Amino acid sequence: MKKVVLKHKHDKKYRDGYLVLEEADIFDMDTMNEGERFVLKASDGTDLGLFYFGRQNRGAGYKISDSLETKLDERFFKLLFEAAKEERASLYNSGHTNAFRVYNGEGDGLGGFTVDDYDGHFLIQWYSKGIYHYKEAIIRSLQAVFDCKTLYEKLRFDKNVPTHRISEEAVEFPIIITENDLFYTINFEEGPMTGIFLDQRDVRNKIMSLDLKKPMLNLFAYSGGFSVAAAKNGQETVSVDIAKRSLELIEQNFALNEINIDKQLLYTMDVFDMLKYCARKKMTFDLIVIDPPSFSRSKKKRFSVKDNYHELIEGALPILNRGGYLVLSTNASNYALSQFKKMIQQTLAGRDYEITDVMGLPKDFRTTHLYKPSKYLKVVFVKILD
Repeated sequence: MKKVVLKHKHDKKYRDGYLVLEEADIFDMDTMNEGERFVLKASDGTDLGLFYFGRQNRGAGYKISDSLETKLDERFFKLLFEAAKEERASLYNSGHTNAFRVYNGEGDGLGGFTVDDYDGHFLIQWYSKGIYHYKEAIIRSLQAVFDCKTLYEKLRFDKNVPTHRISEEAVEFPIIITENDLFYTINFEEGPMTGIFLDQRDVRNKIMSLDLKKPMLNLFAYSGGFSVAAAKNGQETVSVDIAKRSLELIEQNFALNEINIDKQLLYTMDVFDMLKYCARKKMTFDLIVIDPPSFSRSKKKRFSVKDNYHELIEGALPILNRGGYLVLSTNASNYALSQFKKMIQQTLAGRDYEITDVMGLPKDFRTTHLYKPSKYLKVVFVKILD
């Protein structure tokens, strides 16, 4: 079997069970193809587990097992999916939510792909070309364990993120899903996204419970999930996104939930320009949600969470009412919660505030301490008191 040898200084984390082989840690490796299994060896020659080769970002492979005899066959994947399904029994029995993640990569036992269930319409997202080598075994195992009405895939290792139908049966998009008794439109075939970020389900539910009267501002609104939750809670909303298509999706989701569109304002605008516009027009809010992409670039500005998030907070503070909330969210996996909170505290230095909640991924987005980047979502609720 092929092998990869680690640099001496990088042995320990893999001895402790680290699940993703990082290219920077490799001292020497055999030539191999995507999907090929190999033994990871410490610098002293000790076997550290069985991996498959698959390039993704700065990674070169994913751990399969401590046993070097493990095969990536139907039996292996069926056991993974059966365990994953059992972990999500409460969601399947909830009655108020029918869209959630049923398999979450490393958190459920093997990295490189995820599976989401949208009311029986399943979507596999392939992040590693290596695991795509085992597509047929994965599909057969998935269909044996879950009741799939239809099955689609997105190839995220391809920069264009193409979407294909796998099942013989098709569905006419958009479809409607239920989340905490709210409704959202879903379309697998319209770009890389689907119409909702399933990982923010608990945050949307939290927003519905806040006792607020004045309007909310939703920056980087996308399809308006946070706006729908706030509007159902009785707030008027202002939703902002640079993409015109997002505003169409927001209108559809408002209509699905029988929300009066006349009390909801929609803007196609850069969020930094919007913050200045609100200040000029003396628009103020009880709730401002800030959930930017980790990185973006436009003609005007280059944005990254690490370098520029504080500017969004600074722009939001002058238009936030006393006693109002900032909901500060990031999915940057390379930005630790401790760093994020430190940035928030430094930006709010001199202000009277309270961090009321710190939230992460919902339970269906299973994570593991053996791979910290799996805990990528960080959401901090800040109540401004002065």
